[in-house]
Amino acid sequence: MNLGLILTARCNAACAHCSKSYGPHRTEHLKASDIFRLMEEAAAIDDGTPLCFDLTGGEPFLDFELLVNVVTHGADLGGRVTCVTNAYWARTQELATAKLTRLKEAGLSALSVSVSRFHQRFVPLHRARRALETAMSLGISTELKGAVTLSDLEPDGALSEWKGNLDADRVNIFPVLPCLRDEESLPDSEYYRESGLPTHACPGEIVSVSFDGIVRSCCGPGVSDDFLLIGDANSTPLEEIHRRFKQGGKQKLLRELGPLHFARKAMEAGLGDRLRESYAGPCDLCLHIRTDPELRQVAEDVSSVADQAQSGRLSL
Repeated sequence: MNLGLILTARCNAACAHCSKSYGPHRTEHLKASDIFRLMEEAAAIDDGTPLCFDLTGGEPFLDFELLVNVVTHGADLGGRVTCVTNAYWARTQELATAKLTRLKEAGLSALSVSVSRFHQRFVPLHRARRALETAMSLGISTELKGAVTLSDLEPDGALSEWKGNLDADRVNIFPVLPCLRDEESLPDSEYYRESGLPTHACPGEIVSVSFDGIVRSCCGPGVSDDFLLIGDANSTPLEEIHRRFKQGGKQKLLRELGPLHFARKAMEAGLGDRLRESYAGPCDLCLHIRTDPELRQVAEDVSSVADQAQSGRLSL
């Protein structure tokens, strides 16, 4: 099972492209007891996939002692533990080495470092480089997660700067989507898109628990409503939530057919004019569908039919 844990909404940065408006003013967080309980419940679920704990926020390094304890617990349960950070803490080589050595000893498998030109207002790029280089030297698998706008792809843009300064075992460059921090905006011309409807299925298969215990079948941008809601970990066992994740009509359709299925159903209903001519990928299309009332209603109706069909199969 792949369990995503949003440990906190608190972050040292307040990036414009943060769709969840995390920042220094936020105080919400998962309790340590709930984190450990959820990890133990996840370890008890055998769904045929490796056990993995993806830790993110906000900024998980802001409560470093909790982070170390969570990594230790996940590793003790036999899970692969990964963590996403903006590397604000890598102010010196000594600090970077000390923190990552502790996490390596605790059982951290992989470190993802997020960058964007919005991040760089708060975290100098050399800290991201230091964190990645130190992690690699310690044998921790590394990933560079770069969020880009269209202008970042220009020859003198942010992507070119990252290529000249950053190295990682894996590089994941993805587009900023039109779901930004409250009161922030970007010109429509800044969004990278490709002509046509994206044909790929949902790129991630993860049960994502937010800092408030609400669980959704996505950890991407703009996931703050109930479109992909699959439960409340404060009152529902993770095993039941995982069952909904695996058997829910909407989740199965997105995993197997992608949001394109909903788009095609919308076109059949005469709503094709509500779709754009270009999208950045399946996440962009999914975001558009769930934020457009008429498109969303089509998706809800199609998902309801799929749920009824699934329920009929289970009752046989």
